Amino acid sequence: MSPAAATSLYALIGRPVAGNPTEEMLEAAFAAAGLDARYVSLEVAPEALADAVRGLRALGVRGAHVTVPHKVAVIPLLDRVTEAARLAGAVNCIKREGDALVGDNTDGKGFLASLRGLTDPRGATAVVVGAGGAARAIVAELSLAGAERITVVNRTL
Repeated sequence: MSPAAATSLYALIGRPVAGNPTEEMLEAAFAAAGLDARYVSLEVAPEALADAVRGLRALGVRGAHVTVPHKVAVIPLLDRVTEAARLAGAVNCIKREGDALVGDNTDGKGFLASLRGLTDPRGATAVVVGAGGAARAIVAELSLAGAERITVVNRTL
């Protein structure tokens, strides 16, 4: 018997993806929630990224995680990005909104949620240790949350 509706498909794109636990975690979450959804890890070489994004569109993929080395290179291939992704200069999640693929960066959102459990960042002074991708995302979220002053401390210039 054919399904009443197509299975929702989600993916991880990056290189390497072997050993990434996201597929197992999301497959288990889909099953526990009784959702007709699948999550696949797709190894995508940098030179194939544009083709991979076209494939996400063509296959109706509902959302995708983006990991190294594609977090920056994927931006011009998307229809738009959120303010957090624009400020961070990187995308780690793609969601489908109608026919559009929208890039977001959620790396700083978890940090901000934890911080709000302790204090309101609006008007605050913050010090971020490190200047890598996650730090950039944290700075973006602190900025969006209204932090007054943000200082980044790093080992190298």
